Amino acid sequence: MDQLKILEILNENKDKNFVNRILNAVSFPTLPNRDGSESTHGMMFSEVDGKYIVYPSVVYDEEVMARLGPDTALGRALRTEDFVEFDTIQDAYEFSKEYKKLLPLLDSDKEKPDKIYPKRKTIWKDMNTGPGTLSGDSMSEASDGN
Repeated sequence: MDQLKILEILNENKDKNFVNRILNAVSFPTLPNRDGSESTHGMMFSEVDGKYIVYPSVVYDEEVMARLGPDTALGRALRTEDFVEFDTIQDAYEFSKEYKKLLPLLDSDKEKPDKIYPKRKTIWKDMNTGPGTLSGDSMSEASDGN
């Protein structure tokens, strides 16, 4: 999937919470990873009723940043309608992996705040397996972990 198509999909879905965080990443806190890096996003995809949806595995609700396991992430996405729908598994997979290539371009146009944006209460938790663990991939879902 080319970058223009990904940008078009992001713009069409900018009302979604996780898409807003992609488009405005500098305004949100980060989540520490095991390797010392930090994440603002994480994506998964699943088939639901014959369609393929891409949804966040790293979520931000008010003051809490959390990494969710596959079942919890899917349930939350369906409940909150925080997902993007695709007709094919290939499109869902490519979008869930390729959107990150746009992040440097999106951030480069934004002016960084004078202060480092406050990292309010950033909490890392995995709703399925507990703190300090990462959820694995399954055959029907992909997670990039960032």
